[in-house]
Amino acid sequence: MAKADMDIEMNGASSSKDTNKLGLTPTGYEREKLNRLLKILDGGFGVDESKRRVRFRDAEKDSPRLLTQRVKTFYVESWPEVKVKLGNTIRPMSGSRHLIGGTPITVETAVSLKHMIFGSWASQVHFFSTEWRKSTIDFYDISGPFSFGLQTLKCGSRGLVLAIQAYLLKSLIFDRQFASIALIRSALQPNDFERRRALISAMCQILWLVGDNRRCCVCLQQVDRCYANDYRCRDDGITEKILLFEFKKYQDLEMFMKRHWTEFQREGNNGCIMFLYSIILSRTPGKIYEDLQMDEDDRQRKLLTDNEACSTAFLNLLMTGMATPYLHNNNQIYSEEAKVLDEDPINARDQRNPTPDEEMYEEAKPRRGIQSRSTIGFLYFDKTEPQKDRTEVGSMLKTPKLPIWLTSTNGQIGLLFSNKIELVSDWRVENRFSLQYYTGLSAHKPCTLEIETRNGRTIRGQTLLTRRKEDDRIPSLEQGIMTKWYGAAIKWQGCDPFI
Repeated sequence: MAKADMDIEMNGASSSKDTNKLGLTPTGYEREKLNRLLKILDGGFGVDESKRRVRFRDAEKDSPRLLTQRVKTFYVESWPEVKVKLGNTIRPMSGSRHLIGGTPITVETAVSLKHMIFGSWASQVHFFSTEWRKSTIDFYDISGPFSFGLQTLKCGSRGLVLAIQAYLLKSLIFDRQFASIALIRSALQPNDFERRRALISAMCQILWLVGDNRRCCVCLQQVDRCYANDYRCRDDGITEKILLFEFKKYQDLEMFMKRHWTEFQREGNNGCIMFLYSIILSRTPGKIYEDLQMDEDDRQRKLLTDNEACSTAFLNLLMTGMATPYLHNNNQIYSEEAKVLDEDPINARDQRNPTPDEEMYEEAKPRRGIQSRSTIGFLYFDKTEPQKDRTEVGSMLKTPKLPIWLTSTNGQIGLLFSNKIELVSDWRVENRFSLQYYTGLSAHKPCTLEIETRNGRTIRGQTLLTRRKEDDRIPSLEQGIMTKWYGAAIKWQGCDPFI
C-alpha cells in the first residue's frame, strides 16, 4: 500500500514537472486566477454566488495526460436577458438603463407639460391612466399577418400610435429609393430590418415636422429623478425622471434615434408618454397655445380630452405640424352671432357709416384651419351628430399627398391606406379601387374594402323617410368614406362590417 502511494506521488510530481517544461501552469494556479476573475465580476455586474457554475473538461482517452483539466464553459444563470417573449410578441427587456448626456427636466417644464396635456385646472389632480402607462411603440410578431403593424390598446394612446403607423407605411411603401410594382406589393411584408428602419424614420419625421423643420426635442426616461419634490407638480413616477435631448440637424436626430429607439419599446419605460412629451417640447408649449386659439380660462385648452383620448388639435399636430382645433381650409372669420364674414370687406375702416356686420368684423378673430395640403389625410364621422350640423373636413385633409387617412368613426381611431399613389392624383383610378383598414388591436383581422364610385350605391327607398332608414343601416365607417366619395358602393372583404 505504501509503495502504491509513493508511485502516485511520483507520477504527480513528474506530471507537474512536465507541465512546467511545456509552459503550462498547474491546475491550482488556474483555479486561483479564475477565482480572482469571479471576484471582479461580482463587483462589476452583481453575479450571485449560487448562480455561478464552472466546468472542467476531463482528459480524453486518446489525448496526452499533460493536457488535462482545461476550462470548457463558464456561464452565469442570473445574466439579464436581452429580450422577453410576451404571447406572440418579442419585446426588449424591462428596466431603464443609465443614459449619458441630456438635460434634466426642470419643475417649470414639467408643470407646462401637464398643463398642456390635462389643462391648467386639472394638472394637479389628474394622472395618466394604467392603459397609457402600458402603451409602447412596439411591433406585432413578424410571422403574423401584420408584420408591418404597431400594437395599440383600447385607450387614448391609440390615436398617437396609429399616427406613427401612418408615417411608417409612408416609409415602407412610398419612400423607397427604387420603386417597382413587386417592391410595392411586398412592402407590407417587411423583414425585421426594414420595419425597424421605417419606424425610426416615421418617428423622426413627426418630431421634425412639429418642430417646423428646424429643431426638435426627444424625451427619455431614466432611473433617478431630476428635481426635488415641489408643490407645483405632483410626482407621477414619470415626469420627474425625464432627460431632454435637443437637436438642430435632422441627421443628428436620426442617428440618435437609431441608438435609442428601443427605449420607446421597453416595458416600463412608458414609450407613448415619452413620445407625447417629445412632440410637445418639439413644438414648444407657447406655439401650441397659439395654435389652439383659445382663452386661458377655456377648459378645452389641452391636447387630451377628459377621457384621455387624442383631441382634434393633437391629431392635426401629428398630421400637419400645427395644433389647430379646426378641420376647414385656410382661415374663416365669424361674428359673435356665428355668421361667416368676408375676409376683406371693401374699405371697411374708411367708411364713415360702417354696417353692423363690418363692425363685428373688426372685433372678430379668424379661425385658422389647415393652411396647406397634408401628407396624411383625415376622415371624420360621428353618428350622434345631427344631420344638419355634421362636422365637415376640408379638402386639404380629405385629399392628402399620399393615400393614407386617419379616421375618427364614432370616437374610434383607425387607419385607411392604399399602395396606389395615383389614387390622390388621377381621378380615373377613383372609379374602382381598394383600401385596407387597420386598427392595431389584437382582435383585429385583415380587412379590405372594395370601393366602386362609377355606378355608386343603389338607392331603393322612394320617400325621404325610407332613405333615412336605409342610411341608418349603413356602417359608420362606410359613411365616413362617403364623406369623400359620395354615394360609393363599398364591399367588405375578409370580415363582416364591425364599425
